[in-house]
Amino acid sequence: MITLINPPGLKTFSGLNMHTPNPPLGLAYIAGTLRSAGYGVSVIDAVGEKLEKITPFEYREDLLVQGLDIEEIVERVDPSSNIIGVTCTFSTFWPLARDTIHALRQRFPSAFIILGGEHGTAVPEDVLCSSEVDVVILGEGEETIVNLIEALDSKQPLSEVGGIAYLDQGTFRTTMLSPRNRDIDSIPVPAWDLFPIDQYIDRHQINGMNMGRSMPLLATRGCPYQCTFCSSPNMWTTRYIPRDPILVVDEIEYYKKKYNVTNFDFQDLTAIVKRSWAIKFCNELIRRNLEVTWQMPSGTRSEIMDAEVLDLLYRSGCRALAFAPESGSQKILEDVSKRVDLNHMEKAVGRAVRRGLKVSCFFVIGFPTETKETLRQTAGYILKMARLGAHDISVSKFIPYPGSALFVSLQKQGNIEINDKFFISPIDFYNRDAESYSTLSSRRLYWTMIIMYSSFYLVSALLHPLRTLRTIYKAVFNQVEEARYAKWLVDRLFIRKSWKRRLV
Repeated sequence: MITLINPPGLKTFSGLNMHTPNPPLGLAYIAGTLRSAGYGVSVIDAVGEKLEKITPFEYREDLLVQGLDIEEIVERVDPSSNIIGVTCTFSTFWPLARDTIHALRQRFPSAFIILGGEHGTAVPEDVLCSSEVDVVILGEGEETIVNLIEALDSKQPLSEVGGIAYLDQGTFRTTMLSPRNRDIDSIPVPAWDLFPIDQYIDRHQINGMNMGRSMPLLATRGCPYQCTFCSSPNMWTTRYIPRDPILVVDEIEYYKKKYNVTNFDFQDLTAIVKRSWAIKFCNELIRRNLEVTWQMPSGTRSEIMDAEVLDLLYRSGCRALAFAPESGSQKILEDVSKRVDLNHMEKAVGRAVRRGLKVSCFFVIGFPTETKETLRQTAGYILKMARLGAHDISVSKFIPYPGSALFVSLQKQGNIEINDKFFISPIDFYNRDAESYSTLSSRRLYWTMIIMYSSFYLVSALLHPLRTLRTIYKAVFNQVEEARYAKWLVDRLFIRKSWKRRLV
């Protein structure tokens, strides 16, 4: 028996935004793959099984733990489990994952424990030396975990399994990263029937805006770009592989029937790169007339967003998307290898707004080469987004994410100390005292962020008063989220209050 575990999550009340959990899509793919390979699989989704449970976080008093506590997780593990897989996608959750692994090792000393996810891929040696993990899977996990289990069953040495890291009598070793799976259409669909997916759906615990009963979806894997602040090249390489758009629509139709969902959140890092793929996908959705909406909350590229594509997006049910200029300074964009044409981005934003799509724009401030002048350039570009009609912006402080090129560079310079404080720090994107990795102080970055938000929404409200009032009304009275600031209002007025009541 193989038991897969999604550890508890973290929430913060101190920042501008509160983390929203997401169904563990990667783990669901792993579960589906193992089951398809003939293995018995059980799942413990600590977050999904107890979304309403919160407890204090022992490492920081301003944070809360969401989901089953560690003792409850251990009690739920099938005693016959000889292999236990734990996921840790975000480094923020590593302390909780590590403590979970420690408790599992105490209860099941002979079990073989595997860690998957971006955190392990980013810092495998630290994971192995600081926990009782036997093997870390590096990169894309479906093929690797099957190969690993087959090797364990046949008692082959770990050195013959590609794409893993382990300790050999105390010596850290890695094997050559397994080639990316080009035929991703052959990967079994997520085994959501093993997860409390209805809990997420019923409580709107999905990454995107609340546009109805929602499911997460993945249409592509990887990203062809090499932004130095992103961990994707380390996790997925730079090979971008889209699924067959017909099969993606098949999955949408299946979920609509099985779970009565009406909206889909595309969790792709870069959802649409190829114009031909977008056209084929949208046309198939239109042809089937499924009457669903969908959104791209994690971002997409602007290069293909001409009038024809945007029209097809809207007609197929797309209602919200995000672009990621990251900075309004060309110098900063060059410094972080962000390949984006700001002039082209402006045209795409204007076209999308005119077609009726709700547009968000992502910005990051405080990169290592950030200056007062580059901040002014970004502030000016943000105002330009407001004048073009963009509905929302997200401005966060730069924090070097493990596995990114900037993380490696700053670590070599001695600017990063690997410890729990650092791993948890990404949750402080929006906090006043989040550490600065530029010559500008943390407080300056924070107040610059506040000014950027304030100026954008002031200009937006002045230019689009009726739109703003309608969005606020729906958020306050119906808890409907038509924009990210509506999501923020719902968080502040309803969600945080309900969570705080549970602490009393």
